[in-house]
Amino acid sequence: MKRLWLGVWFAVLLLCSTALADEAGVLTETELAAWLNQLLLSTANVSPDNAPVGEESLTTDGYAFLYGSATLYYNKPVLDAQSILKAVAVTDEALDMPRGVRLGAPASMLMAAYGWQNPTLAGDESIAPLYVLNQLPSAAYWAWAQRTGATLQSVQCAIHVRAGEDRYTDTGVQYTVQDGVVSAIRVYGLSTLVRLSEVQSNLAAVSGVPTQAAAAPVEGVTLVSAAEPFAASDLTFWRMDFLTLTEKGAGVLFGAAQSDDWAQDDNGQWLHTLSFANATAVFATDANRENPVLESLSITGGDAQGPRGLTIGLRLNDALALFRSDGSGLTTGTAALLYGDGQAAPTATLERTGGDATARYLLALPGDTGAQVALHLTFVNDLLAEIMLYRN
Repeated sequence: MKRLWLGVWFAVLLLCSTALADEAGVLTETELAAWLNQLLLSTANVSPDNAPVGEESLTTDGYAFLYGSATLYYNKPVLDAQSILKAVAVTDEALDMPRGVRLGAPASMLMAAYGWQNPTLAGDESIAPLYVLNQLPSAAYWAWAQRTGATLQSVQCAIHVRAGEDRYTDTGVQYTVQDGVVSAIRVYGLSTLVRLSEVQSNLAAVSGVPTQAAAAPVEGVTLVSAAEPFAASDLTFWRMDFLTLTEKGAGVLFGAAQSDDWAQDDNGQWLHTLSFANATAVFATDANRENPVLESLSITGGDAQGPRGLTIGLRLNDALALFRSDGSGLTTGTAALLYGDGQAAPTATLERTGGDATARYLLALPGDTGAQVALHLTFVNDLLAEIMLYRN
């Protein structure tokens, strides 16, 4: 049996797949399409268990074709060049899945895969937003969890990729959780298109769920986050690359400088400090005040974002959950080792005094230069007050 069409959604992927989101940690069209390809290859030239498929197999998702690992839903009861795949329901615990989250996987594994930005399931009475990535007009991605109290019930990851003028995919994966394990996995919307206004409405709905009120307090808890350690890829964020940002580029990002200061060190090197309304950038130049290189950047307000979407005002536990944490106790008046040995990169530590805290992350740049970059996060009353990156 030849499956020439997965549907409008997959055809679009093959032609114009966007890889912009791949480094952001969200479920992308590329990742899901690769899994779908493997699934279809495994069922190619294999008769379904319910062959021949008849009208009794028609469901709200389409005509159900039953295979050992999954049920595939098509738009018609015969597979030919015009058959369109509409949805998939996984039925085999042994079937490989994106990020290893199979049927029977513990809920903690599901949250580690998609809930690194909100591991406490902070939200309203029943919904907890997990991530939102707006790359419109090309694409948009979001995920949220449904829960009853602190009990996780389901996770939905959505993918909206532009498929034409005012047309976007409306596909994704729905994980159902029961008794602490993944009990059902459904891939939906493989041939569904929606308008831009609907995509924007979805993004607004997820973004509009409050996350601060239900967040667990930091003091006295043990935070474990399976997110990646602070890495060189995190130096490209918001609309900048920390390693290559120029003085002119800083002006474009942060507006006109409110002050412009020069200072010379003992080696004859000049430091050029540009102070903006909500940021400060320090550039190192040579003795002739030429060839500036960004040495440090501090963000204290506005709509600017730091690595992994850090924003001023973010709660301490939500910020820490964006990066690796091996489970050190976060108690008042102590220094906690988040990962590494506290000295050699990569490593991270946290120091707390009352409601104030400083998280320090250190990475080594690729190559043999020994160059390092540090990320310092300063919190006041457990809210992020300053994001600082500097060459170490």
